Amino acid sequence: MILLADDEPAFQRLTARWLRSLGHDVETVGDGDAARAAFARSPADVVLLDLAMPPHHAPEAGLALIPAFAPAPVVVMTGHADHALALKAIEAGAWDFLAKPVDPDMLQVVVARAVERARLAREVAQLKAQSVGSEDMGLAGSSPAMTALRDLVRRVAPTPLPVMVLGPSGTGKELVARALHQASPRAARPLVPIHCGAVPADLLESELFGHLKGSFTGAHADRPGLVETASGGTLFLDEIGEMPAAMQVKLLRFLADGTYQPVGARAMRKADVRVVAATHRDLQAAVADGSFREDLYYRLRGVVLRTPALDERPGDVPLLASLFLRRAAQGEARFTPDALTWLATRPWPGNVRELRAAVECAAALAPRGAAGIAIAAQDLAFATGEAITAAMAPPAAMPPLSLEAEIAALERLRITEALERTGHNHTHAARELGLSRVGLLKKMDRMGLR
Repeated sequence: MILLADDEPAFQRLTARWLRSLGHDVETVGDGDAARAAFARSPADVVLLDLAMPPHHAPEAGLALIPAFAPAPVVVMTGHADHALALKAIEAGAWDFLAKPVDPDMLQVVVARAVERARLAREVAQLKAQSVGSEDMGLAGSSPAMTALRDLVRRVAPTPLPVMVLGPSGTGKELVARALHQASPRAARPLVPIHCGAVPADLLESELFGHLKGSFTGAHADRPGLVETASGGTLFLDEIGEMPAAMQVKLLRFLADGTYQPVGARAMRKADVRVVAATHRDLQAAVADGSFREDLYYRLRGVVLRTPALDERPGDVPLLASLFLRRAAQGEARFTPDALTWLATRPWPGNVRELRAAVECAAALAPRGAAGIAIAAQDLAFATGEAITAAMAPPAAMPPLSLEAEIAALERLRITEALERTGHNHTHAARELGLSRVGLLKKMDRMGLR
């Protein structure tokens, strides 16, 4: 379906008739507010947008509308056909730019390309949704805690329920939000994140709900908020526990019925979004001390997912480290046995974020030899700012590993040593370890060693 937004009745009729003769379904509207409402009600495959429409009749106001139609291709049409305006439209997210009077043959070509792009985007989203059950969903780890988390994400994602993601800092709460979005029916629409503690309190309302031109100093044009941008998709409220009390009231109203009021507007607007919130704070304690509204807390926590700290899944540390190393060094680096031991026995208070930073830093600084980059324990110690001597032995304060983690670490160490001795000849290493070549390759895949 094509949404045609133009305030000239004659142009509407002629263009709609031409497009329908080509086999397209067309809906016509005459101003920016009507275009937003029509798209929110029934997202179009392609939007044909006149930049100069009521109530402002200014190209800048039309440019501000473009993000509201994401991810549909937006074809801008205007009588102000200058190079600078075309560049601004493309920067704002427009798919193409047509000058009025519009040539019908050119319109046919541009619309056909935009419709094909929309079709391909839907197919990609469907393929992602179909494959999400057979992969790790971006939530790497083979521990029971991560397996249970992925199972919960798969069960919760197709539902419309709001989700609260709780867990320590650095444990991948935004990754959980992305996995929920990609596995949901909203995957073709945007996932829009906002860190509630990073935006100044006096700007947070405008950032979420948008504002009208002139509503405050510096508001030079209408600007849609993130709620409108996320319409049809998912809004991720990171560190919701940092949201100011005044803003909590406005968010509660939006969660109740989907309506909101841009700063400076009189009329209410409506948006259909799924809300995923996350925090490392104890929200129940915040409710008890009055810093977080109890009614908002229960509105947000439709389903609660918890991301485990890294010390709750020590067996995943070598797997994650190998994954980060492969990404950082593009397969040209490996860990030495003492580095694997150091990784498995060191505490990671900063969780996955700290582990990733350490591996990426070590990969960047480690010397390159004839056989590539070999990351040793001292490289990791230097990357984390610890003394080299301390790196060579497990920290005394570390609790003993579980039997499962010790076996996994020993198995990884033996395989790594065998590969080192045989020059990474898989057949010879498998023979030395008493395994079949296929069995060795499967273990290496599971451990992230290939």
